[in-house]
Amino acid sequence: MRLQAGILWCVGVLAVASGCQMVDRYRPTYWPFPERELTTYHTPAMRVDAVSEFAMQSTGVDSPEQRQITDQLARQIQLEPDPLVRRAVVKAVAPYRTPMAQQVLEAGLKDEDGAVRIACCEELGKRAEAVSVASLANALRTDENVDVRMAATEALGKIKSPESIKALAAALEDRDPAMQFVGVQAMKSVTGKDYGPNVQAWQQVAAGGPLPPEQPPTLAERVQQMTPFRR
Repeated sequence: MRLQAGILWCVGVLAVASGCQMVDRYRPTYWPFPERELTTYHTPAMRVDAVSEFAMQSTGVDSPEQRQITDQLARQIQLEPDPLVRRAVVKAVAPYRTPMAQQVLEAGLKDEDGAVRIACCEELGKRAEAVSVASLANALRTDENVDVRMAATEALGKIKSPESIKALAAALEDRDPAMQFVGVQAMKSVTGKDYGPNVQAWQQVAAGGPLPPEQPPTLAERVQQMTPFRR
């Protein structure tokens, strides 16, 4: 009996040892966490949820406490590998009125992910601050992603300044009719004028030339203005 028990015990030890070897064989050699930290790994979805909570802490006033939060978000977006989380950081930092929040949004215009750059354009447009015109104008002129350029154009249309009008010339000169259309809509918004779809007239406005006569809205445009529904 003792011999049999000994044999069974040896078999059990060998089985456990071989099992450990099997686990070690398939465990990634690049796994960066110690064994005790395996259960505390934060997934991208968890990081998005954690970051989103910061948006609710904005008071809309520049203060030491608010700067501390935006400094923390700035550090996170610099180290964050997942574009979905970086986009969440952009959305979270946007309501803050600290210098760092503005810097994060402008720096995000050069993010490698197009969706992050679009989010930065959208949030800068909501802030509608003249200080953002230079960065948005650069995105409009140089970004290779047409959706980013359109987002930058729309954002410029929300910033009512002479610099915005000049910057929108790049959208009006684009060969893409869709870009020209977005540029015309942005020019209508920033100037309060209406020259219809006449791109040349809008280019004249962007260049600072004499203002052409405004074009009365078409019947379709008047009907659209009267409808209670907005796109």
